[in-house]
Amino acid sequence: MTTLITPNNSINLHPPHDYHDNHYRKTDVTQSDSSKDSAFGSEETVSGPVQIAVLTPDEQNSNRCSEKGSLPDGEAQDHSKELGRICTWADLPQWMRDNPAILTGYRRATYSYQKCVRSLWYLHNETVNIWSHLLGAVAFVIIAPLAYFKVLEIVDTVRWTDIVVQYAFLAGAIVCLSLSASFHTFCCHSEKVFSQWVRCDYLGIIFLIVGSYYPALYYGFYCQSTLQILYISIISILGGATIIVVMQPRFQTPQYRWVRSALFLAVGLSGLCPIIHGIILYGFVLAQKAVALNYIFCMGAAYVVGALIYGSRTPERFFPGKFDNFMASHQIFHVCVLIGCTIHFLGMIKAMNFWHTIDHSCAIPLDQMRTMFTQ
Repeated sequence: MTTLITPNNSINLHPPHDYHDNHYRKTDVTQSDSSKDSAFGSEETVSGPVQIAVLTPDEQNSNRCSEKGSLPDGEAQDHSKELGRICTWADLPQWMRDNPAILTGYRRATYSYQKCVRSLWYLHNETVNIWSHLLGAVAFVIIAPLAYFKVLEIVDTVRWTDIVVQYAFLAGAIVCLSLSASFHTFCCHSEKVFSQWVRCDYLGIIFLIVGSYYPALYYGFYCQSTLQILYISIISILGGATIIVVMQPRFQTPQYRWVRSALFLAVGLSGLCPIIHGIILYGFVLAQKAVALNYIFCMGAAYVVGALIYGSRTPERFFPGKFDNFMASHQIFHVCVLIGCTIHFLGMIKAMNFWHTIDHSCAIPLDQMRTMFTQ
């Protein structure tokens, strides 16, 4: 198709609304010497035949969402591909909308797992969420065998139950971080896939919380097997009940954000009862050694701070659009989870080492042990 443009006419780069071709159309025009700026660059009237690319509706949206100016010819092709993948809040379907204070950097719905995986390699507002927990999961996968050969195996008195509770935590951390990274990778696939993976994300959080309590309760009541079994059973039941609730589809919507946060906090804070019981049993000084109490407090603080930041959407709620790709509340929450996992792992190793030294065993009366650490 050839269109002749006179010096008094200009080229309209906007195609009709019913234009649905997925490729560029090229239109030959004759050249003139005048031009004027448009929303997408410049509208030109030229004399002499040239080719003008008429954008499809999707490509227009890409430019409206992401265009930041012209690029050198060598970068144009790669940049145009990225423009087609990134959009703003205003362009999102309802099911992809969660945080209105994040204005840009959204991936478009891909309807393809392969395209979701490809998004690992370009910047968008889920990049930090994905890579923080993906690398965290890889780190704990590496730590798992090292923990056995460098820590558990070299302690002569370690029992199979020590190994079970330590690996229950490591498994919970790996599952949580892996499911989280997977959700943030695939959440732009489609509404159905989003719904499936967000529930997997919640499932991983519960696995981490419950898995974290197993070694803490095991070492916290190392010489009181009845209390040990009781508290581990209670936290397991609470975790299972929470999984049933959060796996309901309606709880994935933004209006239930605080409900989700409250449920996760409730499961996490349910451990306060055995912690207080342990402090009464051992005394505060001994509890710091026997249960690694100071590590548990630091871990809990990291999780609580992260959950509060996530629930309140701080800092982006005060500066919309300023934290789209970096330092948003969800990203800070991810970092807090990594910090909490690391602190807890170190604390549980210290608690295990305490109970497996010669002079700290169940053979020593508790009153005598308390005296040893209060003098």
